[in-house]
Amino acid sequence: MRWNPGEAAAIVEAARKAPVYSAGRPWVLEMHGRSVYLYEVAHRSLRDPLGMDRLLTCGAALEHIVLAIRAAGWHVKVVFPADHANPDLIAVVKADRRQPPAEEELVQHQAILLPGGTGDGDARDLVTANHWAGTELHRVDGDTLVVVTVGDGRPDHVRGGAALQAAVLAARSAGTRVRPVVHLMHRQEWRAGLIEQHELAGFPQALLHVGAKDPDGAGPTTASSGATRS
Repeated sequence: MRWNPGEAAAIVEAARKAPVYSAGRPWVLEMHGRSVYLYEVAHRSLRDPLGMDRLLTCGAALEHIVLAIRAAGWHVKVVFPADHANPDLIAVVKADRRQPPAEEELVQHQAILLPGGTGDGDARDLVTANHWAGTELHRVDGDTLVVVTVGDGRPDHVRGGAALQAAVLAARSAGTRVRPVVHLMHRQEWRAGLIEQHELAGFPQALLHVGAKDPDGAGPTTASSGATRS
């Protein structure tokens, strides 16, 4: 069984609308049967020497892919392969059986097409938007969330990007303005201080400022056209 043309087009379009935090869109998709293979495309960047921004961007695309498949009425299984022979393979998303989407999943999927919100909001309202195992949206003050993962490997960065985008979409659906901040995580001393100050039980991957105020140092959220291969 293969994706029908409408399903395949919806998946690709959803992925292309994910935000880009790196220098260039760092992913491509392959469709095999009723699965989607997400590959990283490495771009050299002095601002992102460890590729953290690339992986967060891949995670945002992964969140959109999962939502598009759920909106099409399929149950989703996500696998993060440890394939040393194919290290660029980030994740495999499999539709293994029919399952109607939940109302909140449809709302999240519809938010992909919405513009960013402009109003104030409370960070507490976005905490429950996350559905990714091994991640947490941790509120550090009234208007800031930190994305925390249990580990700090490549799959953790990808999951962190997916969790961050889940919160962004929840904010859009509520009309709340949010601004992701990712580049501070390159500063190891700053990152360690965040862990100590807030007693985080894991590794911070990104911040999300919530509300209409435009904070200094906010990271980019612009999306551009992506690529696929068959």
